[in-house]
Amino acid sequence: MSRKHKVQVTLNEVEYAAVLRRAEEEGLKHAAVVREAIQEYCVKPDRRRRQLEALAAIDALPPAPVPSSWADWKREYSRLKVKSLPTDPPDLTDPVGPELRPLPESDEDR
Repeated sequence: MSRKHKVQVTLNEVEYAAVLRRAEEEGLKHAAVVREAIQEYCVKPDRRRRQLEALAAIDALPPAPVPSSWADWKREYSRLKVKSLPTDPPDLTDPVGPELRPLPESDEDR
């Protein structure tokens, strides 16, 4: 479970009235409106920026050679598959290998 953090914010009358009005319109508590605003203003743009960076990185990759036939593709795939199989024994000092260690949880996964 993720850690929760308390944030205290002081709003002027206009800001507070706007939050209460939106909360009433949507049938939410005012804290939920503030959390939604944080999602829209901070979290979603950051997530979108990371997605665009990932797409740009993929786009910058050199083009992959295209095999001339299915048989060529299958032969090359099998060759690379065998080549990448581990030949060394596993590291017995690490009780959980890196391939089994869970990835850190991000805000996007919630």
